[in-house]
Amino acid sequence: MIMFRFCKVKLLPLPGQIRGCSASSGTIDNGGAIVHSIKVKGAGCKCIFFMVVAMMPITGSAEDPFPQAVLDWTIAAAAENYTPENLYRYIDGASELYISYGFVKLFSRKYEKTGQPEIVADFFDMGTAANAFGIFAHSQEKPDRQVGQDSEYLDGLLRFWKGRFYISLLSFPETPEAKAALLELGRSLAAAIPENDERPPLLAVLPAPGLIAASIRFFHHPAWQNTYTFISAANILEINPDCQAVLAKYEQGEERPIVLLILYPEPGVAARAFVNLSRAFHLPIKAGAAVKVKDKEFFAAAIEKRFVAAVWHGGGTEQALALLAHLRTAIVAFE
Repeated sequence: MIMFRFCKVKLLPLPGQIRGCSASSGTIDNGGAIVHSIKVKGAGCKCIFFMVVAMMPITGSAEDPFPQAVLDWTIAAAAENYTPENLYRYIDGASELYISYGFVKLFSRKYEKTGQPEIVADFFDMGTAANAFGIFAHSQEKPDRQVGQDSEYLDGLLRFWKGRFYISLLSFPETPEAKAALLELGRSLAAAIPENDERPPLLAVLPAPGLIAASIRFFHHPAWQNTYTFISAANILEINPDCQAVLAKYEQGEERPIVLLILYPEPGVAARAFVNLSRAFHLPIKAGAAVKVKDKEFFAAAIEKRFVAAVWHGGGTEQALALLAHLRTAIVAFE
């Protein structure tokens, strides 16, 4: 069983990128570059080396997406792979986060250039596109679509996802040259991934007006149910890998209401979860009810077939029920 403390987790910096800003590195499917060297006498040695590097292709193979060189950075020979059993050796104290999102395998490589910070490239196989999106969205702040499906660049860290893969590229301290190399490497890795899956379809149920896109969190482990407001230390919502759960915030005037949406595999599980949630917040089991749970926060929830939807709103009972009604309408259309 994975045990968590219920707290907000920040993914900056990312795996293996703390201990002195260096990391172990690995490759995909036993692939990887073996650097052969030839002894050359005199000052021409370095010149020949950099000429060879400049002629190396920017793209990798289908088996190993890591290019041998990107701009003037060259790939290091050392390589390591990680699985759920040993991920803790690379990500000290945060491996449970990735495992909770269905982590399968990590491939990591390091790129080096004289006079510039190294680039650590971490390539996560998350098993499904939904998991890859989920781990990316877990700490998104200002996402864009420069690389892959969604991406984000901040202070020498480029993160993106595509298909079932989540990629983080770090170079610290940030330099203009390193930033250019990160973006080039990111585009190369994204191009090597044939999958091009869309975001989880469940996100379409979230009403568009007022939605704060960067607040979306997608998960299927109960540890993350308390991301925006405390629900319970126990798994009262019966969230498991067969469920799809979404949290999001909305902008409605001065209010920032919170929405929780969970899709269950069976209506019976949804019914139990709804009863548990209603009891936890002292919500009457009837349609059209909302309760005040604390100062200036009102709670409303509903069950629709295999869905449980809940709203925490600071604007009052009417506002909470109005947002919940939008959710219920979208759920009926989705099903």
